[in-house]
Amino acid sequence: MSDSHITVVPITCRFSNLKVFTTDANQAFSEAALQGDQPFSLKVTVEFSGPGAIALMPLTPSIQVEFYTKPLSPEPGIVLGKVEIKTSPNLLIYSPVLTLAPPLSIGLRPNTIYCVGAVLRVGAPNWPSLINGYTEELTIEVYIAILNGL
Repeated sequence: MSDSHITVVPITCRFSNLKVFTTDANQAFSEAALQGDQPFSLKVTVEFSGPGAIALMPLTPSIQVEFYTKPLSPEPGIVLGKVEIKTSPNLLIYSPVLTLAPPLSIGLRPNTIYCVGAVLRVGAPNWPSLINGYTEELTIEVYIAILNGL
C-alpha cells in the first residue's frame, strides 16, 4: 500500500468595497441618499491572492454576485439582481457592477433606510461553490426630491 500526499494550495479571496453610485454629478446629498426616481448602480470588489489563486484563474471559474437589500425594520428584503463574470487567467481583481432602475420602481420606499448586501459565489453556477462569502457594509436611504417647496 502506498501513501498519498495531497496539498491544498491556499487561496485568499477578499470581498469588499460595496458601493452605490449614480450618474448624477450634481447630487445634493451623499451617494448613499438615493433619489426615488433616479437609476443607480451597485459595485463590489473581488480580489484573489495567494499561490492558489494563480493556479485557479487559468481554470476561469465564474464569479457570481447577488445583491440584495432589506429595510432596517421587520419588513422583508428584496433581491436586487445578480451579476456573473467569467474570470481571466492573468487577472486577480474584479469589480462586478449591477445597474438598477430608480428605487421607487423596484419596490424601495422613500424615507426608509436599507441595509445593502452582496453574496459571492466562485465556481460553476449549478455546482457547490469553491469560494463563497457575503458582505453587508452599506446602508442607503431613499428620498423624493421636492423642488421649490412643492
